[in-house]
Amino acid sequence: MRLLKTLATGTTLAAALALSACIDVEMDIAVLGPDQVRVSGFTQMPLEMVDMVGGAEGFCDAEDGGTIVMTDTHARCELLMESDFAAAFPDADEAGDEGSPSITDLGDGTAVVRVPLGDATGDMGEMMEDPNMIAMMRPMMEGHGLRFSVSGSEIVSTNGTLSDDGTRATLEFPLTDLLDPENDLPAVFETIVRY
Repeated sequence: MRLLKTLATGTTLAAALALSACIDVEMDIAVLGPDQVRVSGFTQMPLEMVDMVGGAEGFCDAEDGGTIVMTDTHARCELLMESDFAAAFPDADEAGDEGSPSITDLGDGTAVVRVPLGDATGDMGEMMEDPNMIAMMRPMMEGHGLRFSVSGSEIVSTNGTLSDDGTRATLEFPLTDLLDPENDLPAVFETIVRY
């Protein structure tokens, strides 16, 4: 799924931040069975950014379950797809591709979901070493954030935040956290979930 890979890959995320610094992402991966998953959520960016990411089709591919919604100021790609694991995360099988989200059935009624975030601040390189650039970007990033969640009948373990009912794990952070070299964001949001 190109869309989900784009959202979760640190390098691509960093490039989007460098260009716009004002994207919002929310994605939920619901593990429904031993080989069934539902991915839903959205990504949103200012209209002027759409051409920089390949136009509406490049930003929101219908084949990946995306539906684009345009307003006067923003383009929003709403995602909803239900499929088997391989169809939802086709890039996960590529040798050495650790930048892609993946889901693996552990064979005991559970699956492990991995969403690599990459070293987003490191990927932004020299730009993040310039205090003037950070000062310019911070106001643009304020009020925007990323939220990834994994759900199922029970969360067995996670490095995210567990819901009160134990069925959802969430990793959520404001984009301004990426400007802090001391942030405690994990390289990979990993959850073991019972389906």
